[in-house]
Amino acid sequence: MADTEVDVTDTIDFDRSVLGVEVEVGSHEVTADEIIAYATALGETNPLHVDEAAAKAGPYGALIAPPLFYNVLRVGAGPDPKVNFGTTGFDAGQHVEFVEPIKAGETIHAKAKVHNVYAKTGRTGTMVFAVRRTTFSNQNGELKVVLDRINVRRDIRQ
Repeated sequence: MADTEVDVTDTIDFDRSVLGVEVEVGSHEVTADEIIAYATALGETNPLHVDEAAAKAGPYGALIAPPLFYNVLRVGAGPDPKVNFGTTGFDAGQHVEFVEPIKAGETIHAKAKVHNVYAKTGRTGTMVFAVRRTTFSNQNGELKVVLDRINVRRDIRQ
């Protein structure tokens, strides 16, 4: 049987009041030392990440963080849809859109919301997906990263 979308409005118990409600979950001032340390730990050799002089002369005018640098930014999770379904839950991955590089000297502000809650029924039964979206922007409001973290609830007895 192919996966099909199920209307969660009537069938899934979760806190609908948090859907789409965006909240501030933290901010972080990014330093050149942090970027260099992170890049070095990864074995990164691109001068845009590890050489301040080369980076200043480069296309961004400053040292830029490697793409996954957002992982070191300590921010909260944001609203919880409190999905009441199944007997277990697990991390189903993430989808990341890199809009612009994060630069040394920027203050990154994170906002989070419950972007979507939906169900799919397939050959193993129904699973409910909760998508939390976190956006990372700099002090000027310029969007840097959009992160969707997906959690799944399901009944393992099926």
